[in-house]
Amino acid sequence: MKRMFYPQIFSVLALCLSVLFPSWAQSQTGPAYYSTSGRSSFSRACSLSLACGNITNEARAVDADFTSYATLRPSILALNLFPVSLRMQMDAPVPKNHRAGVVIGAATGLSAIGTITLRTYLTGDPNPKQTLNVTALALAALGSTIPGRVEFLATQTFDQLEIEVNSVLNLSYDVRVYYAYGVDANVVETARGVVSRFATATAGVSYSTAVVDNNNVQVCVNSNVLNPERAVDQDLSNYATFSTLVGVSCPNTLRVKLETAAPAGYQAGFVVGQQGVLDVNALAGLQLTTYKNGVRQETATGGQLLNVTVLPDGKQHISFPTTLGFDEVQLTRSSAVGALDNLAVYYGFGLEPSVFRDQTPVLSNFSSGANQFDVVSNGVLCVLCANVNVLNPERAADNNLNSNDYAVIRTGLAGVLTSSALRLNLNGTGVAGNAAGVVLNQGAGLLNTQLLNGITLRTYGGPNGDQLLETAAAGSLLQQGLLSDGRVEVFFRTTQNFQRVEVEVSNAVAALDQTRIYYAFAQDRPMGFPTTIVPLAAPLPVELRAFRAQASGNDVVLSWQTASERGNSHFVVERAVQATSGFEAIGTVKGAGTNASTQAYSFQDESVATVGKTTLYYRLRQVDINGHESFSPVAAVSISKQSKALEMYPNPTAGMAQVQVHITASEAANASIVQVYNSHGALIQKNTNLTNGLVINVLGLPSGIYTVMLLDARGKRLESQRLLISGN
Repeated sequence: MKRMFYPQIFSVLALCLSVLFPSWAQSQTGPAYYSTSGRSSFSRACSLSLACGNITNEARAVDADFTSYATLRPSILALNLFPVSLRMQMDAPVPKNHRAGVVIGAATGLSAIGTITLRTYLTGDPNPKQTLNVTALALAALGSTIPGRVEFLATQTFDQLEIEVNSVLNLSYDVRVYYAYGVDANVVETARGVVSRFATATAGVSYSTAVVDNNNVQVCVNSNVLNPERAVDQDLSNYATFSTLVGVSCPNTLRVKLETAAPAGYQAGFVVGQQGVLDVNALAGLQLTTYKNGVRQETATGGQLLNVTVLPDGKQHISFPTTLGFDEVQLTRSSAVGALDNLAVYYGFGLEPSVFRDQTPVLSNFSSGANQFDVVSNGVLCVLCANVNVLNPERAADNNLNSNDYAVIRTGLAGVLTSSALRLNLNGTGVAGNAAGVVLNQGAGLLNTQLLNGITLRTYGGPNGDQLLETAAAGSLLQQGLLSDGRVEVFFRTTQNFQRVEVEVSNAVAALDQTRIYYAFAQDRPMGFPTTIVPLAAPLPVELRAFRAQASGNDVVLSWQTASERGNSHFVVERAVQATSGFEAIGTVKGAGTNASTQAYSFQDESVATVGKTTLYYRLRQVDINGHESFSPVAAVSISKQSKALEMYPNPTAGMAQVQVHITASEAANASIVQVYNSHGALIQKNTNLTNGLVINVLGLPSGIYTVMLLDARGKRLESQRLLISGN
């Protein structure tokens, strides 16, 4: 039976909540495990008949039907003395570093419950592997009639998961238990990067608490940071402390040196910690700044701190993705909000982007967005609603992922509509454990609670992709991330494979009118934080500042800059049709040797049409004079299918003496020259009288492949095509 239910998401924040920004690792989440073994056990604590809880339909929590459920009813007596529990056997042992949880629900929303506890066990050991009090999260899940998930990060292998429900005085309530699950959490344990760790901590060299302005002039020194040297020693469990701002002449500031320089694109940040979860509202009072050779590079403040993740030991990291290289990171507190008092600062870091983002997500990026979407109003498919309730829905399903290509969901329409939704096909399968979501924009960065409360996400699967699988809605259920261009990712973590993602916007939230939807995605988002950080090698001979790929007509123009070069021989431009493999060299660009100033480079790929793909991936292979090589980050570009500016007939010529040439009307005003080259690259004909009657004389030319090129008045190539001369 197909697994259909409507779960919301809840995570044990102190263990595994991964909030914001996504990672670019391969979307290959491991196998999922479920309580479909058919084996379970029930227990209850009883002394009097009134103290006995009960269970009904126990077997339904361990069958293959994810829509059926067992029902736990605890005692009506209080003091948490008489719990009832259900232990479910998984279909196989669940390895550590998996999201472990249970789907629960209630017939009506509950406003009060007793203590609810989750435990994991491994057959043969009577003692629990992990025990967690999840009452607050379970109450949130049970506050709605839509089933929700309560989960945590399993740090040990288990094959049984138990839920224990306790009593509330004089209150009878039921908890529906649908099933237990274990899904690969894609936990990152080891990563490449640099941190602020040194054998000797020296003030003014490896760290500083002074405040300097943009001109590197010291403004003040008393920033009231206790034990700053502990943030740069070799013990990463030591920490400095941001004290209160009372009586301080300048804001708490700690600037730390990194082991070596981190390249552009690495994530810059700090590991911090205090009691509980860092108040997101307090982020407005924090600022991150990177430096390179003492010069300020980039700054992120408040909502721009694109990654706030709770780590298993109660610490958090705050960070943002960089576009410039850096060798120092600074954390500044500029607000007196009490949540930041006594903030522990463990160390600064620069880590590779795969720790934070999925390198190759599955997207709704088809060559044509037509027929790759459905528009839904009030939960019903609505053919007539396309381009009424949702403007240009096909744009959210095409392969143009840029910020100027989007669908628009309208919520300010008159009438009885209560919601409008856009359901998008994915160009592949989202795997159980992937984050499912959409990229959208309301023009104000991260969405506030009111706006998130008006958004619902759903996943669909099955043979026809039309079976509703999972649902998440509202600000307490959805996670979000801010992209570098201001667009927002809204998503939730799944437990089942899916092929479609739906975003619904409520008409009741007027501020959501004209919500822009760019594309849907399935991403294997990493969780946690690396416990082992492998230091980077010595700085590369070339400091790459930027690398971009942009479609230009039928070509792709690559451009990049270097901030400095040492012994740089050349760059090899490589292209592939996949993001992670199959790269082939398509050209070479000479380097500047040794140069301390900024250098700009470009390369035009004129052979895009021969590849026949709508998305291409490029990278640079930098080669120094000693033959050592290093690679740039990968740049992706979407290729729009272009109409031919040049048409020739016949092609192949099949013994004909002339070839008719026609230039399309759209290029007629720009076209100025037609040139013909042989297979050796020699120019054999040049025509400047371009009329609709233009012909190429091929009589007497040897059989073979020729290139016909259309140029504008300045000699810029507009298009080139191959001409096959045969029969001569």
